Amino acid sequence: MQFRIFYDKGKIRENNEDNYLIKEKPYPLLVVADGMGGHQAGEVASKIAIDEINKFSLNFEEDIFMQIEKAIRKANKNIFERANNNSSYRGMGTTLSMGIIINNYLYIGHVGDSRIYLFRENNLSLETKDHTLVQKYVDDKKIKQEEAFYHPQKHILTQALGVESNLNIQIKKILLQENDILIFCTDGLSDMLKKEDIKKILLNNNLNIDDISNVLGKEALNKGGIDNITFIAALIN
Repeated sequence: MQFRIFYDKGKIRENNEDNYLIKEKPYPLLVVADGMGGHQAGEVASKIAIDEINKFSLNFEEDIFMQIEKAIRKANKNIFERANNNSSYRGMGTTLSMGIIINNYLYIGHVGDSRIYLFRENNLSLETKDHTLVQKYVDDKKIKQEEAFYHPQKHILTQALGVESNLNIQIKKILLQENDILIFCTDGLSDMLKKEDIKKILLNNNLNIDDISNVLGKEALNKGGIDNITFIAALIN
């Protein structure tokens, strides 16, 4: 398996409130988190989430989904308590999209609007569902999916770690294949590049993970780079 990380504060933001984690042993673990809250509080929230997931130790005798949920809920609790105990962190939160690869399966845990894409056999699929007001509009058929990219309210989250004590965590597993490409990204990438744009770049770079990472990052900056841009590109081989 090959990994590449792109991590850039973008062209507008003074700080990078994103965080990420890549661990290869004892099993591949990939995580991205996009903090929010201002005055560096978002950076604190995303770091708490990443630090908590970094402690995650899988017990193969227990249900994997249950353990992922437990780890995310613990991160949520820690952020929520830190925010309530420090007025400068009041209202901070973070998205979190994580994946663990075990026996050719990707186990996903997801909250917020960071994303996990899967590129397989020239097709790109979005494997997470945005926890946003605009996605709810799409689900309720108030707008079409293609309208969501341009919607002025697309940044309004309906769920994030640290905002409230209860979470509805998306959990799923995917059987991976050789030459699959996974993209774990914050919305600094997905807000700049449509799904079709990302697919085109993946098609044009012939599974070269270095080129994919460089071109995706450069294109997101060229499109405006209005937010922090963080993504992990992983090639299954």
